[in-house]
Amino acid sequence: MGFSTNERRTLLLLAGTLGLASAQAATIGAVASELRHAFGVNNTAVGVLASVTTAAAALATLPFGVLVDRSRRTRLLAVCVVLWGVVTALSSLAGSFAFLFATRLALGGLSGAAGPGVASLLGDTFPETRRGRAYALVLAGELCGAGRGFGLAGELAAVSWRLSFAILAPPAWVLCVYLWRMQEPLRGRALGSAEGGAVPDEVVASWRELSLRRTIVYVLSVPTNVVFIFSGAFAYFFYAGLRTFGVELIGDQYHVSQANATLIFLLVGVGGLAGVLSAGPIGDRLEGRYQAGRVLVAMVALCGAAAAFAPALFMRSYLVAIPLLTAGAFGLGASNPPLSAGRLQVIPPGLWGRAESVQGVLRQIGDTLGPFSFGFAADHLAGGGHAGLQSSFLVMLAALVLAAAILALALRTYPRDSEAARFAAAHGPTAPRS
Repeated sequence: MGFSTNERRTLLLLAGTLGLASAQAATIGAVASELRHAFGVNNTAVGVLASVTTAAAALATLPFGVLVDRSRRTRLLAVCVVLWGVVTALSSLAGSFAFLFATRLALGGLSGAAGPGVASLLGDTFPETRRGRAYALVLAGELCGAGRGFGLAGELAAVSWRLSFAILAPPAWVLCVYLWRMQEPLRGRALGSAEGGAVPDEVVASWRELSLRRTIVYVLSVPTNVVFIFSGAFAYFFYAGLRTFGVELIGDQYHVSQANATLIFLLVGVGGLAGVLSAGPIGDRLEGRYQAGRVLVAMVALCGAAAAFAPALFMRSYLVAIPLLTAGAFGLGASNPPLSAGRLQVIPPGLWGRAESVQGVLRQIGDTLGPFSFGFAADHLAGGGHAGLQSSFLVMLAALVLAAAILALALRTYPRDSEAARFAAAHGPTAPRS
């Protein structure tokens, strides 16, 4: 079944929101070398600069999650996006590392609205049987944004790293206009109750009034959601390190210029994009036959990613390594849409914004620690330099293996938690969960 005109418009705007946030985050990795030379800092400092954005987003995502569940989501995202553009423009004017650090901190705080806002809007726009496919397209926009951040910023860095930041401000201001005009979907519309109709307004309201403390307790009492949180934290830990130091690793490993390393990285990223676009529909179809189909797809994808990345780290020819790196990126990308759709499946719609923010805070611990850990390990393992960076990536592959192993726990809990969420959606926070 295809998407309606309104659904396609929603997909485009949500993909654009995550894509812009991803492009801004990826820019640091694309200009890492220029920043080190401009401000006289090392890999650890660059890792901290990349981490501060996700750390600030983690801190801000809880209050934004509350706002998402209690205010007009489209207008909230529009205001945050226009401020992204302002802060990004200020980053291009940084005269010191401290000023750049401050602007990245502000950008991260504003980015905290993206995850809860996108999840809640997507969940209320698309029925559960098509959420994997919808999330695949939205997350494809996120990957395309990261590709733009690496590609465009990396090429512009040859002229000036300041231009790499400045180029991302105008798209934010254009996106703001369309988000402001976007139609706000009815809350709880897409998830039918246990009896089959839309979730009653009074039940959605009862979820809205749930305190933040009770929300946190509820979200962390859902076993499948806890599994998703920890698995996602390990996967994002690796992805954040790859996003920050991947171009530099390719340049050193295969002895190519930064421009060529950026192009290779983008080529590998096509594998990630293919994984995202493939896994969402596959997870939706498999879930129709096997109750934990989305979990199984994500678990296999993460195992495949680790198996492909490991030998690529020992290759000396990029012609041999590119297929392996592309396969690894495919697996890493393929794990996201099924789990994103699955998170909405095990939580009632009235809590989607706050639940996404709670899991986002905990998951982003991995996203925050990733760049710092990769950078610190690169500076201290195997004497630093290229050998240190290579050793860092090899050691950190353990995060993907752990992410897959943790997901195995959800194969049993996911069907039960999905049914409990449907029942709670129809009867409110006081309904028994089992």
